[in-house]
Amino acid sequence: MTVEELRKLVIKWDFEMTGDPTAKFEYGFILDQLDYHAKKEWRVYLPAEHPDFNPSYIERLAAWIGNVTIEDDQKLLLRYAARISFFSHDDFAALYRTAMDREISRWVASQIAARLEPHGGQSFHDLIEMEIHQHTWFCPITDSMDINEFYKVNHLKGVGHRPGFATLEMFATKAGNPNLQLAENVRHYMANASVNKFNQPVPLKRIVLLEDIVGSGSQCLDAVRWAVANLGKPVLFVPLILCPNGVQALRGEEASSGGLLTVRPVIELRRSDLLGPERQGELGWPITVEMEDLATRYGGRTSVNMETFGYRSTGCSLTTFSNTPDNTLPIVHHKPANGAWEPLFPRISRD
Repeated sequence: MTVEELRKLVIKWDFEMTGDPTAKFEYGFILDQLDYHAKKEWRVYLPAEHPDFNPSYIERLAAWIGNVTIEDDQKLLLRYAARISFFSHDDFAALYRTAMDREISRWVASQIAARLEPHGGQSFHDLIEMEIHQHTWFCPITDSMDINEFYKVNHLKGVGHRPGFATLEMFATKAGNPNLQLAENVRHYMANASVNKFNQPVPLKRIVLLEDIVGSGSQCLDAVRWAVANLGKPVLFVPLILCPNGVQALRGEEASSGGLLTVRPVIELRRSDLLGPERQGELGWPITVEMEDLATRYGGRTSVNMETFGYRSTGCSLTTFSNTPDNTLPIVHHKPANGAWEPLFPRISRD
């Protein structure tokens, strides 16, 4: 389906609801809203910059809706498109700042039992700043988390190495023979990460691990456990966006860590935000049930060797400017090899 064909359909659908061929109603307003966002914050979607895909959101939208021929399903896909959460580059910059100002600063303050009154001539603000900038190590779990941008947005410096902890854990425990020396090397680095003006070592006292989107938690739990078990430092894990089926696993890990692990998401999705079994009966959208039916009916075209509601049936409806997570529904992101489905936000898989 072309954009022009979609616009004609939208005029037809609104006419059927209003009886006025010139009036915009539900579908016209939705398309205008999507067109506005497509030209603004949704303008850049990195996977679609590749020649294999179309960089224009509105053209991808028309092709995506054209996957189906039943008009009620086409209407439903248009309404669903307005429900998909898109996190732009600017949104992530805001998430980085919020993580620092809200979750991390409070945790660091609790770690050093900071009080509002001066500490040996240092103000509360100066003390927290010193602990954050000199004694806290910020690292990603995987390369999905852009740690370089996190450092720049928050004006962090002084620590030259920021390894992905999923990779550290893999090399330490899963790559051939377990490498017990790796944890010792990391501990040594933390004790000598930088030097002060007197050429004395400035140790890292605590670790903040970050990840952009956490679904079930399965991809991050091993790395978090390894850090807690082997490095002997307090660990704060900050998922920028945490899905409901990851909350229980992470809270359980936190409770069993003996106080070494704290988990503080920036955004925690609700079950009513999901589609499929993980919403556990909670209704959030007027079209929830209809969309679950549509996803199931078209699952044979969009979910070959994939779960209908995404990885571990998480049932998310979100994407970011850099990619779409695999726990979002395949009808949003999957392009099967047989060409039977055109995705709205084509996903680049890690595998």
